[in-house]
Amino acid sequence: MSNETLPAARVDGSVNASRLRLGGALWAVAGVICAGLLNFVFLGENRLAQNPGLAAMVLGGAVAALPTGGLLLVRPGPGVVRWSTVLGVAWLLAFGALWLTALSGPEVGPMISSGLITGSGVAGALVTFWAARSGHRLG
Repeated sequence: MSNETLPAARVDGSVNASRLRLGGALWAVAGVICAGLLNFVFLGENRLAQNPGLAAMVLGGAVAALPTGGLLLVRPGPGVVRWSTVLGVAWLLAFGALWLTALSGPEVGPMISSGLITGSGVAGALVTFWAARSGHRLG
């Protein structure tokens, strides 16, 4: 099939644009999980004083992931893709370490929540990175 018969959006790389949107959606999911964890566990169950460092990390995760996901969904550009990659490395170090710690713990809840946060953030960074490397023209 020649390029003349393909829709213009397909020729421009909408496949990669949809991958960038998928990366943005994964970042948004990570941010929503962080926000929910902060709201329902730390604030709702009044556990903020028990572990303020962890609460701050979860808050920081929500503050970093939600705008990253939103920008990738609405206005992806080279700067946002770069930020997603940097955030993904930091995310893996911070939340991956938390998940590994939770694996050896007695409770299942922290293992599941930290695994979901880690997985969705790292997946968002990887999908975004691969979409950008595959040649999508960004803004």
